[in-house]
Amino acid sequence: MTNTMNMLIFKGIGSDDPEYLWFVTNVVWIAQQITDDNIKKDQLVTTLQDRALTWYIKYCANNPHASLAETQTTFNKEFGKPKSEAQSLIEFKEIMMKVEETTWDFDQRLKFQIRQSNMQVSDR
Repeated sequence: MTNTMNMLIFKGIGSDDPEYLWFVTNVVWIAQQITDDNIKKDQLVTTLQDRALTWYIKYCANNPHASLAETQTTFNKEFGKPKSEAQSLIEFKEIMMKVEETTWDFDQRLKFQIRQSNMQVSDR
């Protein structure tokens, strides 16, 4: 019997939902009757790409004895950031003063982006 169930691909970009990834992989593991956490961790690496794969490789190298549950918790913390925060960071990086914009207007836009991103900015 061949494996006809495909695992979800997770890249770790703003539109990816880590909780959905874990839900789908758990469904696949249950359907395939896989109970060994080491096999699950080996299969998980095949679902990750780009930033998520890089993170996972570094995490496993630094935490070789981490359980699947610990890996899931840390993974969700890393990739479960609110989408609005990730989008705000992109906009924050690209913010520039417009040609006919007053300093006050620019300052207000900048402050709004900082508030959206939940970043802690020192007073210095």
